[in-house]
Amino acid sequence: MKILLINPAPSGTLKATGVLFPPLGLLYLAAYVEREGHAVEIKDLAVQKKRDATDFKKFDVVGISTDTTRHREALRLAGQAKSRGCTVVLGGPHPGYVDEEILSTRKVDFIVHGEGEITFSELISALERKSGALHFIPGISFFSNGKLVRTAPRAFIEDLDSLPFPARHLVCMDDYRRTKLGDRSITPLVTSRGCPYQCAFCASSRFWGKKVRTRSVANVLKELEEIHHRYHFNAVAFLDDTFTLQSKRVLEICHRILERKLDLWWWCLSRIDLLYQHEEMVKTMVSAGAKSIFIGVESSNSRTLDQLKKGIDLEDTIQTVGMLKRNGLEIHASYIIGEPHETAKEIYETIQFAKTLDTSVAQFSILTPYPGTAIYEQVKDRIFKWRSPWSFFDMQHLVFKHDHLSFIRMEWLLFKAYLLYYTRSRKAIQDLWHHIKKHHLGIRTLFNFLREYFRG
Repeated sequence: MKILLINPAPSGTLKATGVLFPPLGLLYLAAYVEREGHAVEIKDLAVQKKRDATDFKKFDVVGISTDTTRHREALRLAGQAKSRGCTVVLGGPHPGYVDEEILSTRKVDFIVHGEGEITFSELISALERKSGALHFIPGISFFSNGKLVRTAPRAFIEDLDSLPFPARHLVCMDDYRRTKLGDRSITPLVTSRGCPYQCAFCASSRFWGKKVRTRSVANVLKELEEIHHRYHFNAVAFLDDTFTLQSKRVLEICHRILERKLDLWWWCLSRIDLLYQHEEMVKTMVSAGAKSIFIGVESSNSRTLDQLKKGIDLEDTIQTVGMLKRNGLEIHASYIIGEPHETAKEIYETIQFAKTLDTSVAQFSILTPYPGTAIYEQVKDRIFKWRSPWSFFDMQHLVFKHDHLSFIRMEWLLFKAYLLYYTRSRKAIQDLWHHIKKHHLGIRTLFNFLREYFRG
């Protein structure tokens, strides 16, 4: 069959971040179905200079991967494909949690839940054979005789080495060279799936599973060499939720990078409790090319941290940040404001705490109840009744009725967080205007809110 996979363009604050990576999820999907003998094309609308018309009639199946913020654009594309006779499939971290809402639009034929490689491949095979055995494919939703069908969940893929590497040959990798680590172009890879933590604001452990499944170190190094030698990137971003979960595995990856003399700089995500008292691991990471690390600090308030189910200690955070600085790592710290019971005073205390930590980067976000998260279940009855509510789920807008703070007050507090943080020093002031533009704060935000509010 002829298959088109689409990555919808980011919009609003997602577009403003300036980070542009190839869509790894679709590249994995493409590699898998290509190995099964199907013809696959990928259209990444994030890199297109203008919105070109797509000739959907060339394809039998159109697959679209979307998150919450891009939901509206994904449905627009789905409608176009459906009107031209294509079978339309949606997947990604949003559709599986609102499958009935999406399927009811009649623009989408199937929803793929969670990990998609095997599920999508089996769906394609069933459609090609016209076998009608759709009810026996685990991990999909669809309408049958006017009724919603959700098949049994699919077991997670245990042997990640069995997956082919992402089909980077199906996109122009040069289109993704503008995102940098220092002065080097950076591109992503994933070495594991799953997260044992259950932060209330994150759906990762539900989407990928609580059990962490790892690729072999040899398999990871083979992909690193492909990225470096075939695609000529000399910086990588490890996008694992828990890259530093297993310190011995991290050390082995580092040692292999050093043994093979791979001139790579890299960035990864981690947690305070996975770095605290692991300075030797951090030193080895730095020697193997680690330059930057992302940590979730979230709040200075213990009660708020408990509500977010973050599971970290403030004193450990202070000690860990000091250790990372001592080893020369750039620290990207994230903070979440607007937990449902949080007061303005507590938010100001978090801002002051961020200034005290004085990390290279501070990212402030408004708590956003994404479908699939515990927070969503907690506040779903309080979400504002906008005509297109998902468009505002970008971590920069309050989307539910808060116990203490209005939408406008929360926008002001977000602006104030960046203002206070990036005026803490002369160097920080230079970054201030960048962050104001980056997060689209101001009159336009207020206007969009009021327009949607009165339409709701």
